[in-house]
Amino acid sequence: MTEWFGYAGRCLDVDLSDRRITEHELDIDMASAYMGGKGFGAKILYDRLPPRCPPLSADNLLVFATGPLTGTFAPSSGRFEVCTKSPATGLWLDANAGGFFGPELKYAGYDLITIRGRAETPVYLLIENGRARLEPATQLWGLDTIETHHWIKKTHGRDVRVCCIGPAGEKGALIAGIISEYRALGRGGAGAVMGSKQLKAVAVSGTGSIRYHDPQVFMRTCREAFNELANHPDTGGGRQKYGTNLILSSMDAAGIHPVRNFQKGKFAGAARVNEEKIFEYFVRDRACFGCPIYCSKIAEVKQGKYTGSFTEGPEYENTWSFGAQCENTDIGAIIHAENLCDRYGIDGISTGNIIGFLMECVEKGVLTESDIGFPLGFGNDDGLIRAVHLIGKQEGPGRLWGQGVRRIAEAHPAAAGFAMHVKGLELPAYDPRGSTGMALAYATSDRGGCHLRSWPIAQELLDPDGRMDPFSMEFKAELVKTQQDLFCAVNCSGMCLFATFAVSLRQMVPFLHSATGIESFDGSDRVLQIGERVNTLVRRFNIREGLTPALDTLPERFSKEPLAEGPSREHVVDLAPLLEDYYAVRGWDAQGVPTASKLGELGLA
Repeated sequence: MTEWFGYAGRCLDVDLSDRRITEHELDIDMASAYMGGKGFGAKILYDRLPPRCPPLSADNLLVFATGPLTGTFAPSSGRFEVCTKSPATGLWLDANAGGFFGPELKYAGYDLITIRGRAETPVYLLIENGRARLEPATQLWGLDTIETHHWIKKTHGRDVRVCCIGPAGEKGALIAGIISEYRALGRGGAGAVMGSKQLKAVAVSGTGSIRYHDPQVFMRTCREAFNELANHPDTGGGRQKYGTNLILSSMDAAGIHPVRNFQKGKFAGAARVNEEKIFEYFVRDRACFGCPIYCSKIAEVKQGKYTGSFTEGPEYENTWSFGAQCENTDIGAIIHAENLCDRYGIDGISTGNIIGFLMECVEKGVLTESDIGFPLGFGNDDGLIRAVHLIGKQEGPGRLWGQGVRRIAEAHPAAAGFAMHVKGLELPAYDPRGSTGMALAYATSDRGGCHLRSWPIAQELLDPDGRMDPFSMEFKAELVKTQQDLFCAVNCSGMCLFATFAVSLRQMVPFLHSATGIESFDGSDRVLQIGERVNTLVRRFNIREGLTPALDTLPERFSKEPLAEGPSREHVVDLAPLLEDYYAVRGWDAQGVPTASKLGELGLA
């Protein structure tokens, strides 16, 4: 048996159909080649998922995976991944979250859980210090996520950590996510996959510990990293005060703050909805496991018609999706909408994107008020909140809305030109007409419209020293490819991406090697290659599941409709040359397929 450092060294396989739970040792070769998190999910899904498996079938797999740094003393090491085939896109999905569930899973003795099948009646998976069992969840079915958390903690102890779905996941909304103590594995429909399996929750508790290969080097690296985070102006300053809303004014000033469903890039209501105004609603800071940044905030509405509403947030993306996207300036409504999304278990980015899209459908006459059932126009916060309820409850037209903008546009073809998604996943809060790097990052993201695979905006718009021209195509393929591989490696490790604002890859290497002793983690190039290996394997997975070059694209609005104001005015996206460069830099052929030589180089042949 392998002597494990950094890892717990054990895995769980759960078959809900026959209620069988088995345990096995973590594979050392898989750990060395794929590290953890997204890497484990990619290897398991590529090897074990039947090709073209329907995402909501019993055969789909749901993988909960930690990384070698998850639950260690490394700063911001509370991350874990859920990987599956997305019902929203029909392609790859991994969703990443912080909080405390990932560390608790390792303390309970496991690095990952692989779940297949479908239970006959609702169940939840309970893991306690190396023992796992399925418990009946009929009494939980229909409860929202907060009620579910409270019931499980009351039953099994307040220290148990929970991942669960709400009513939206139970009813198959394709934008349903998984909620873990106000942290959301939100994007791409993992909650619908969980609901299709009649799995209401996974609850874990453990009192184990993690061993380190070289404790002295590991602790010295910890001290250096914590100092870097404390002294950095982002992680030790602005992000601690404002949370992720730190960039709100910057994005608006740059003209890439999407307004009215990406019709504009500057928000007329920016003076009423910015980081300073939202800061007034914060009542408490909150941090994930081992994190000194405290970027999460608890916000409460203390006056107005939404008095009493609260949320963990609002995060920048949700501030946008229920704010500028819908041209809403009521911060109380933004906070209330995010709280509803958490309770129902739906993705806030997709929900706000969908509602802004519906508002434009009404504006353009594609839908009428009778189609909607109530007034729903830009700036109408009452209509916004009513729409969130219908999507979360999966009632009336909300049943279609909860399937996402691509499917709404399929039902109403006249709206296809302004359905703002990539590969079926709704876009987040950055207009790519003001960032060619972001345009390429969106188009090539493995899970669809996403800002967390690559974020070139940092170099194009926020870096005061080495700023790249946001409209130039030069070196954008190299930047996006390198960021994608780096971000993937970070997600495999179990560390938060925000920590990389101050902690470089060169500092991550001694963390990984001193924690685990694994030779393939001893060097920046080796760690970056793991990220490239995982991304390339996911590309092969997506091609197998139906990805074509035609899906590496953007909504037509970005290539046909220039913005009318702001620094990005008159610009449109010319994606073809960017993709040509990107495929070449990746070592893929002209159709975006990894070449035999690249597969051989990465050990994937």
